[in-house]
Order: sequence, then structure tokens, then C-alpha cells
Amino acid sequence: MHKTVITLILIFIISISNQLFSKETKFEKRLKKDIDKLSKISGFIDNELKPYDEETILDKKNTIIIIYNHGSYTPEQRREECIKGAGRIPEVISSLHNKKINNMTIRIYRMCSGVRGLGDHHFDRVHKLFESEGNPNGFIDLIDYDGIKLYDKVQQHLRRQVVIDTIDNLIEKGYDNIILSGLSAGGFLSFYLTAHFPDKINGSIIFNPAAYQGKLSKNAYPPRQVLRDNWEKEMLKFSEIKSLVFIHDDDGLEDSTTLSFLTKMNKVQTINYTDFGCEFPLGGKYKAHIFPIIPENDSCFTKWEKKNNYIVDYLNKIFN
Repeated sequence: MHKTVITLILIFIISISNQLFSKETKFEKRLKKDIDKLSKISGFIDNELKPYDEETILDKKNTIIIIYNHGSYTPEQRREECIKGAGRIPEVISSLHNKKINNMTIRIYRMCSGVRGLGDHHFDRVHKLFESEGNPNGFIDLIDYDGIKLYDKVQQHLRRQVVIDTIDNLIEKGYDNIILSGLSAGGFLSFYLTAHFPDKINGSIIFNPAAYQGKLSKNAYPPRQVLRDNWEKEMLKFSEIKSLVFIHDDDGLEDSTTLSFLTKMNKVQTINYTDFGCEFPLGGKYKAHIFPIIPENDSCFTKWEKKNNYIVDYLNKIFN
């Protein structure tokens, strides 16, 4: 009798323990919900940014998919509005729809990756650590109450998983030729993934990459600069990254000085278009940062790039 009771108690404890360890955290549940929602917004678009049915793509082996990643106003925090953020694709990319590269057809995939990042209470913890101890490493060092590092909850880091899951899904369907593209935060996201997954990603086309508001972050918020510097250190671990990167010295976020580490890598082709002859589309701190997306139609940047043919030449080299 006594042994039976002990056995039942042990079984009960083991059962409870298994439930506790297998139980999803609130963060994990929210992330899955976000990803399910995003998967319904992302998809293939034509040169007029209109979505179309993937079933119309019959020859997957001879299709080049360019996945475009939008920028971000809040690189650590709340979710971006996907439709607004993902809808503005550079004309120089959308105009590649149905173009041929060595008998392969280009298709554009609009990636909505606006998962929810850190909340205000997370920022309060980071700020207190910086104020009380002079330690700006909160985003990297702190662990949340559910045992997950804040670093892994930063919006830009969650976006990485969304994009890779999308790529894996496309590969399972039979697509072999994947190119990433992106502006600003979407650019450094594309650069990061190209470096880490060369077996899945053939290369990337990046416009004005900026990590955590780039050179502005040092003066605006030191903890954000830690994230920016950490991204650069991660990239420098790679001897080569297959990317075509456009940069402008009047970019309010990153320029040829802050991005000079790119020149240390093999297979990174940087195009400095500072003197390309167009007037700033808008003023303010961003200056040239938004050249590739504004104006949306009849873009000066698009006309300049097509005269030089950098993107098509880059794609021809990759898929030769």
C-alpha cells in the first residue's frame, strides 16, 4: 500500500513536470500567432505591386525569387504595420518581375515580417541598467522573466526566423534560386541571413543598410549602439558574403565610413552612389536614406541604376 502511494505520487510529479517543461511560454505563443498572420500577407507580387496566385508559377526550377524585406521605424520594439511597411518596394526591384536571367524568370516575393518585439517594460529594464551601472549592454545581457534573453526578442532578430521559415517553405516546394533584398533594417537583415545561410540563399541586393538607426544610435541611445556594434562584429566573422550593396554618403543613418567593414569581405560588391546626380526626395535626418523608394514611380534612382545595370550584371554572375 505504502509503495503504491509513493509510486502514484512519483507519477503525478513526473506528469506535472513534463507539462511545465513542454508548456509554451506566452512569448512563444504570441510569436506563432504573429507568424501565422504574416504568412497570409506575404506573397508574390507583379511589377505593379499586385499579388498573384503562386500556382501560376509552373517552372520552379527555372525561377529566381527575390524576397524583399522592408525597413523598420522601431527596430527593437512593437510590430510594424505590414501592409504599410511591406507595400513600398523599390521600383528598381518590382520592375524586375518576369525579367529573364539566363533563361530563368525573376519573381518578386513581398516579405511581411513585422513580428512584435520588445515592450516598454523591457526598455525600462535596459535603461535602468544603463543609468544605475553605466552598463549599455542590457539588450544583450538581460534575460526576461520567462528565461528568454531580451536579445532573442528584439524585433529584428525575430524577423530572421520568419524569413528563414519562408525560404525553407519555398525550397520544399521546389524553388532553388533565392535572392534576398532589402532597404535599411531590411537590408542588414538580408545581409545577415546571406552570410549565415549560403546553402539556401544565392546572394542579396541591399539598399542603404542600417542597423538599429546606425550612426544616429550612438548619440541617441547608447544601448542601441551596442546592438549596432554587435551586428558588425557578427558579420566580420565571415570571410565572404555574396552581396551587392548600395550606399550613399549623405545617408542620415549609415554611410561609407560606418559601413567600411564591408570592404574587408570577399564577394561583397559595394556601389557608392553619392554622386549619381539626383536631388534629395525629402529632407530631415534620413536625407538620402530613402532614395531607392521615393518617389515610388518613375524613380530617379531606378533610371540611374538601369543605365549602369549593376543589379542585372550581379544576377547574371550568380546564375551564369
